[in-house]
Amino acid sequence: MRIIPQAPSSREPGPSRLLYDVPDGAWGWDSLLEVLGETIRWCAARATLDAPATCLRTPGFQPRAMVDCDRFQMMERVIHARHYALRNTPSESSPSRADGRLHGGRLLVYFPDDNTCDGGAELATQGYLDVDNMPPWDTWVGMFREDPESPTQSADYLIAWVPPVFLDTVAQGISVNPELCIQWLEDSTTMMAKRLKELTSP
Repeated sequence: MRIIPQAPSSREPGPSRLLYDVPDGAWGWDSLLEVLGETIRWCAARATLDAPATCLRTPGFQPRAMVDCDRFQMMERVIHARHYALRNTPSESSPSRADGRLHGGRLLVYFPDDNTCDGGAELATQGYLDVDNMPPWDTWVGMFREDPESPTQSADYLIAWVPPVFLDTVAQGISVNPELCIQWLEDSTTMMAKRLKELTSP
């Protein structure tokens, strides 16, 4: 079992370093792409503008509060619960591949340590993002910790997939989020934005 390192308090100048990730990318990105595929398969069939606050918050996947010491274990539990739910679910039609690997959706990055819980994004998205600005847990793809080069970037962040029907909704949430704890992945300074550029580029 890997030990989750503490977020660095100071650093020497230099490029960002990825310290910890779930799913584990130590041996390549196959595990991340597999989780992304499962996320899309689960969410694409359930996303509806009629119930933005609940359609992608499956009760059986619900995590505990995102406290620092438990973030990565929490992500693992959500990933595993969704994986086994898909195995026990009748085969559903997969999203069309015509829109590429993200199937017309986009990747969102959430920085939990930058959240001010002001509720603005929750109101703007009709509950798709909650009072903590957190995306619904069914959409979670991975949790990452890095030693960031940028002095304005927090170490820990979560990446989630946003279904096509919620792109405009989430854009509204981002526009009323002054602390920038939610951003489109490609607009962030994270290492994963660079590593997943092929997925997020138009």
